[in-house]
Amino acid sequence: RHQAMGRFCSLLPRRSLDERRGRHQAMGRTHGTAALAVFALSILHAAYGFAPAPLAHPSLYPRPAHLAGRITQPPHPAPRARGAMALRARVVDDKLASLNIALPESQAPVANYDGYAVSNRMVHVSGQIPVRDGQLVYTGKVGADVDVVTGYESARLCGINIIAQLKDACDGNLDRVKKVVKLTGYVNCNSDFTQHPQVINGASDLMGDVFGKAGRHARSAVGVSSLPFNVPTEIEGIFEIDGTRDEVFENQPQFDKRGVPLEFKKGMKVEALDRSFKDIITVATIKEIDGNRVLLGFDGWPDTYDYWLDKDDGDFQPPGTCMRANARLSPPNGYVGYFDWGSYVEETDSVPAPPAIFASSRVFPSYKGDVSQRFELWHRMEATVVPVPPSPEQQEREAQQKNK
Repeated sequence: RHQAMGRFCSLLPRRSLDERRGRHQAMGRTHGTAALAVFALSILHAAYGFAPAPLAHPSLYPRPAHLAGRITQPPHPAPRARGAMALRARVVDDKLASLNIALPESQAPVANYDGYAVSNRMVHVSGQIPVRDGQLVYTGKVGADVDVVTGYESARLCGINIIAQLKDACDGNLDRVKKVVKLTGYVNCNSDFTQHPQVINGASDLMGDVFGKAGRHARSAVGVSSLPFNVPTEIEGIFEIDGTRDEVFENQPQFDKRGVPLEFKKGMKVEALDRSFKDIITVATIKEIDGNRVLLGFDGWPDTYDYWLDKDDGDFQPPGTCMRANARLSPPNGYVGYFDWGSYVEETDSVPAPPAIFASSRVFPSYKGDVSQRFELWHRMEATVVPVPPSPEQQEREAQQKNK
């Protein structure tokens, strides 16, 4: 029996030594990949409490204490900065790109007036005509020299030029537009022409396409016997925007009506360092006051991240410090839209802490930002810019670059 089995096995093809060696090498690579995967999962679990479903039972893999309560989202939203202010993605700019609209440079006025005027967060854009690259695109009377479709396109081009002026009024960020309030359109036509609304729809449709619900507006469509340069249409607009970034900090009082110096009060808004990470400065609220100490709570985050600090501690500062220092400020957790201190204190019906009540001579002394950056922090007491000295890691990096 054994001899028969031996004869049978001798008839089977034998793998060469190279084939067997290659098979073992492949198995080794497979085992190595599996080991690396297990190692990577262990790192993810240690850092974020992440584990595959069969391993994620809390009794087996409890989350680190400093990450408790952050199961469904990362520790902080990624900071989105525009200078000092944090921003969401430029939604309106993306919408313009999807519509294949490239905004031109705003047209210079042709007479003694400004292209726009801003008053109390309202932007009044002067009448715009169908001009592109300094050249008239459409001319003639609607209904006589040009048809309604051409008048519609002329009004749309006027609307594009209005948005270009509006972008200048918003410091380049059209996401600050809260509402298209009203458009007034003028149609160059004869007295028997009656399709003014269909012509001005060219601008109205554009506002709806670009700004969505905020683009709904009041409107007037008026027929006139002539317009400058014999253009078919001229349109002006009124818009509401978020407040300017500085207005909340201007002329803040140092004393109350009785002449008593102002003090910290519950509910005041400040900019504070997140001591859990020490590289994030975000919006916070004074929640409690106990003698010379205050309790800070971070807007949008649970109470587990609150902490006490002395009133003269430099790790919290008045609103506007990051802006004036050209440093990064993270918005409240979950905040949607353009973050602007002026609008935020109105939305939350709160009061910004005035600079006069802060006694610290240092600005965010515990801040540990990216070592590749040098933040210049605004020093409130001396009203000068104080450069933060580079860290040892940065000094070593610069020395290596110099040697190279």
